[in-house]
Amino acid sequence: MGRRLETILLLLLASGIALSVAAHVFAVFPFDLKVTHELQEEVNPVFAAVMGAVSSLGNGWIPVLLVGAVTVLCVIRKYSIEAIFVVATLSSVLLAAVLKVLVGRPRPPTFPLNPADLFVSFNQYSYPSGHVLFFVVFFGFLAFLAWMHLSGWWRVLSMAVCGALIVLIAPSRIYLGAHWASDVIGSYIIGTFWLIILVLLYLMVLHRRDGVSGVYHKAGET
Repeated sequence: MGRRLETILLLLLASGIALSVAAHVFAVFPFDLKVTHELQEEVNPVFAAVMGAVSSLGNGWIPVLLVGAVTVLCVIRKYSIEAIFVVATLSSVLLAAVLKVLVGRPRPPTFPLNPADLFVSFNQYSYPSGHVLFFVVFFGFLAFLAWMHLSGWWRVLSMAVCGALIVLIAPSRIYLGAHWASDVIGSYIIGTFWLIILVLLYLMVLHRRDGVSGVYHKAGET
């Protein structure tokens, strides 16, 4: 791992910790109120539909279904290592749950908390946004796989869709009253850190696999 990447990881980690501590101390920041006000003033029905549709991809068990579908596709295409790491992106959900409980920041007052929610023990908390954290890690990793294994228009289209979803999920959560702007900013920082860790682990596993394959190949030639 290069020095520049180490610096980026340290900056992301430090920023994530600092913002998490601040979110624990302050229930809301002044800019949170301003961003929420600006977004929720938008009355365009198309905008509302897009925000709702994007946000729905992170609701309930849908992330598990998305991960499962991509994992099955990887297995069918005989990408076993990729399948394992796609499943590993669900670690972002667990990470978000742990941080929510540790930080303990209450949701915006407009959030309709459902007492019957299976995950109410941590869904009652606002920081970080589980939706955003999952989108950054899951769709970010899919974009990386598309860059590695696809070509031409399939690569461009796949990366564009993943990138658009990652960008749109943050305003959708604020617009729907589920999170403050600082919640989603924290999720972008933490999610990017976690995504880089997963990508580095994935590349390390690939390197070791290719190294072992090379050894066996050379042994077969002698």
